Amino acid sequence: MIRFAEVPLGTGGGVRCSRCHGPAQPAAYRSAAAVVADIEEAVTLAAASSSGVALTGPEPFGHPELPVLVSVAVRAQVRRLGLDTDGVALQSPSNAGGALSAGVRHLTFALLGGTPGIHDALLGGPGSFDAALAGVRTYRRVAGEEGVAVSIVAVVPACRHNLHDLPAAVGAAVDAGADSVLVRLEDAGADLAPALPWLTAACDTGVVNGVWVEVEGVPFCLLPGYDLHVSDVVRPRAGAKSPVCATCAADDVCGGGPSGASADLLGLLHPPADAARLWCGASKVREEVRLDG
Repeated sequence: MIRFAEVPLGTGGGVRCSRCHGPAQPAAYRSAAAVVADIEEAVTLAAASSSGVALTGPEPFGHPELPVLVSVAVRAQVRRLGLDTDGVALQSPSNAGGALSAGVRHLTFALLGGTPGIHDALLGGPGSFDAALAGVRTYRRVAGEEGVAVSIVAVVPACRHNLHDLPAAVGAAVDAGADSVLVRLEDAGADLAPALPWLTAACDTGVVNGVWVEVEGVPFCLLPGYDLHVSDVVRPRAGAKSPVCATCAADDVCGGGPSGASADLLGLLHPPADAARLWCGASKVREEVRLDG
């Protein structure tokens, strides 16, 4: 898996469910000097681990000195440079082209739903759904025109308010040009049992469209058919446990597939926050093969 050393540009902002977290706080950006210092440190760490650097936090295009910050990372020879963005600013071809020419090759954007009615309502920003997807499409189109290979990841923060719309969110992300989708469980009070069918459907949407979907916080063996995502990469023969299962915290009680899911293991996942780090390492192999293979 390609890991990114995260450098926050500030606090506030972000794409989160307003019903769970309240209205988004105004973005407060750190000084360029403070961010540059963190970038230089992150580049050193990234170089040692063959990782990348991602500028995270509030909307990067809102930082008054973003071009300077990106150029610092490029001059420091960061291997991979990524941005976490709401995608809105990328609707402008000049912004998309500028990011590409500056060296941004990895883009992460977030969706709270698969339609404006869900995403905009939960975010509290009318028009944000269409603007986000338009920006991602522009970035993808400009990259194609310039012959630049890029990686686009969609993050879907999942909570009780959008569980039923997770498959549609995955479909919308894929349609916009996402290479992979990360469904992130962010509602510690939600019951995982009724969520599993929707999580499974979200993964199935990825399978149908040939796009990798990962559910953060849930071992893949708990989602029927989820192991099919990695079957061609890590399963030497049908029914065998994947060699990366040894890196998973659930290995002792997991059979390596849907039929091996343990009732005791299911009990560990209530609430999902208790299992924030309980996920199978198989997805790490898949992502590394997809991006670098």
